Amino acid sequence: MVKPLSIIRTIRLAGVIAGSLIAVSLACKSAVAADVPEVVTPIPDVPSLQSLRGMTPPDPSGTEGGRKVDLMTDYVLNRGAAILLGKALFWDMEIGSDSSTACASCHYHAGVDHRTTNQINPGQANTNANVTSIFNKPFVASDVPGDVPTYTTKSGGKGGPNYLLKKADFPTHVLADPLNRNSPILYSSDDVIGSQGVFDANFVKPNQPRFDKCIQQPDGVFQVGGINVRRSTGRNAPSVINAAFNVRNFWDGRANNVFNGFSPFGNRDPDAGIFVTSDRSGVAVKVRLALNDASAASQAVGPPGSPVEMSCGGRTFADIGRRMLDTLMLKQQRISSTDSVLAPVSGARRPTYRELIKNAFQPRLWNATQQVSLGGAPYTQMEANFPLFFGLAIQMYESTLISDQAPLDAYLQGDHTAMNEQQVQGMNLFLGKGKCISCHGGAELTNAGSRLLFHPRERIERMVMADNLTTLYDNGFYNTGVRPTSEDLALGGADAWGNPLSFAREYNTQLQGGKIPDPLDVDVCTFEAPLSAAIPCDATLKPNVNFRDSVDGAFKTPTLRNIALTGPYFHNGSRATLKQVIEFYNRGGDRRGEDASNTSGFEHPSVNQHNGSNLDPDMTNLNLTPDEQDALVKFMEVGLTDPRVAWEQAPFDHPSLVLPQGAVGDENAVTQKPVSPKITTRQALDANIQLKPIGAEGRGPQEGPLQPFNNDI
Repeated sequence: MVKPLSIIRTIRLAGVIAGSLIAVSLACKSAVAADVPEVVTPIPDVPSLQSLRGMTPPDPSGTEGGRKVDLMTDYVLNRGAAILLGKALFWDMEIGSDSSTACASCHYHAGVDHRTTNQINPGQANTNANVTSIFNKPFVASDVPGDVPTYTTKSGGKGGPNYLLKKADFPTHVLADPLNRNSPILYSSDDVIGSQGVFDANFVKPNQPRFDKCIQQPDGVFQVGGINVRRSTGRNAPSVINAAFNVRNFWDGRANNVFNGFSPFGNRDPDAGIFVTSDRSGVAVKVRLALNDASAASQAVGPPGSPVEMSCGGRTFADIGRRMLDTLMLKQQRISSTDSVLAPVSGARRPTYRELIKNAFQPRLWNATQQVSLGGAPYTQMEANFPLFFGLAIQMYESTLISDQAPLDAYLQGDHTAMNEQQVQGMNLFLGKGKCISCHGGAELTNAGSRLLFHPRERIERMVMADNLTTLYDNGFYNTGVRPTSEDLALGGADAWGNPLSFAREYNTQLQGGKIPDPLDVDVCTFEAPLSAAIPCDATLKPNVNFRDSVDGAFKTPTLRNIALTGPYFHNGSRATLKQVIEFYNRGGDRRGEDASNTSGFEHPSVNQHNGSNLDPDMTNLNLTPDEQDALVKFMEVGLTDPRVAWEQAPFDHPSLVLPQGAVGDENAVTQKPVSPKITTRQALDANIQLKPIGAEGRGPQEGPLQPFNNDI
């Protein structure tokens, strides 16, 4: 049973809000009675904090072939079996084409990636093709063809592939005066601290399914001395802990709230569908699936097919299923006998994934006796439905990864000894002068979370920008000026079918009478900046067609829970410490010029929908004193950390994992892998680190708790 969420809608106030823990009632948005002559001004909502304790993400429900369905009635036979399957799939290194890369490889440390070598991406999301492959490119370098990667990191290192990050490399944008964003730039790079994945290779369907056959090719970007190293992602890996609450996942929101059982894109994917049997004929038919509140499932089915993160290029999920179904679960890895989920299968005899799927999911999803056609190739029904099993099982596993036992949760429930005086001061700054609550609202401390699950008509918001003009944007996605927008459009991008990722831009299409893939029901009476000053609000009003939006360069607001352990920070991993993050916000971000100046990053604002300033209006100087900054940092470091996460206690325990930590060697030279029939080009030898299995009791005193990123560089 899902506990109802008592969510207070976060109003984005431009002024300072007095910190308070007193819950307030929702603002009046309705009309006054017709016989009352005076005009009543609505009272703005006051942001507040809520405990996460006891809250659980809702089970997905929706439609299958037009009929209503829900998770436990129509798909899952046994919740415990599905969670066990999900945990096994999440941590299994065999999912990667190289048999060395698991989902957990980028989410093993408090839900994020903690590796320090070969993590740099040159900024491949840049809209300027001339600069996407140049490492350490300075902020002021000219964007000319033929530029060469001869720049250094902030510490003076070579940077680039297989570079070992150092404390002195952060932050990646340095000003002469940390309190003045317009002071001279001492160092700045557009490089991203991402996550290393796989070597550049293309998938070849093998004659036998026990391993992936791939053709490697020379990598022009991720190589050292002509020897390929693992590729790195163009954005930093966000935490999977509490991610099941998010309406959409990934930094750009492309992991849709609707799970189609096939890909991350929900209703956008015209080829998506699942195969089901309905009689004894043994024939499975393809039907459309649309399960709501399942963005974690949508996210889960993305990386295994990514040629950067986990896969050889061109490998389908059905190919993954063909390889994995008769593979013993976690066959390379050890499981603690006290694992909170996997203990029953920790013995000598491990079940296969085929067995686990049969235990977890209804027979109509896997019992067909005849093959189905997928992409013109024959597969069994279980192979074709492997992304359905994979996505739903991991969604259910991640729904158990809820960190609701932080000191803040205890404090909000009446234990005022849970936080000390400095942390309480930081909490009040969080609510007030620091303006953190403006974007990090709700019990999950992100406006992109379950508040919008329960208030779907508020997924689009309207506000006044820094230039005093109104704009529409996607709630929970903001441009805070971390880097120029031209370096990464994020939510301003489009999917593979040309649809905007942004709900706001889809709304514009809808107003013009066009069709959109995502269901949108917008309540204009919830807009912070109303379409009309009249009271009562007229819900039939519509924004003007081709309204201004603020979605280019907007990223999903990450949760701040366990933030001490989830560095490096921001979508580009540009800060190693929370102090550096607070310093960034204290000066109003890193964009140049006055508050209302162009922040699009484009030379011609018309490219950005005539939007001269798409920066969040709360990005102004905070004028926090050094003591206030320290208090805010301590509140986030201590008050928001669930000790079970820090100590990897249940449900945050895990099996063993071998992690590639760059290649043997350094940024100047690497050791090549021995020649073998599987390797057809020059590849670097992995420098592996090993995580031991952790049981429900967590890490031992000799190991100590997980450490912040900055402690390990």
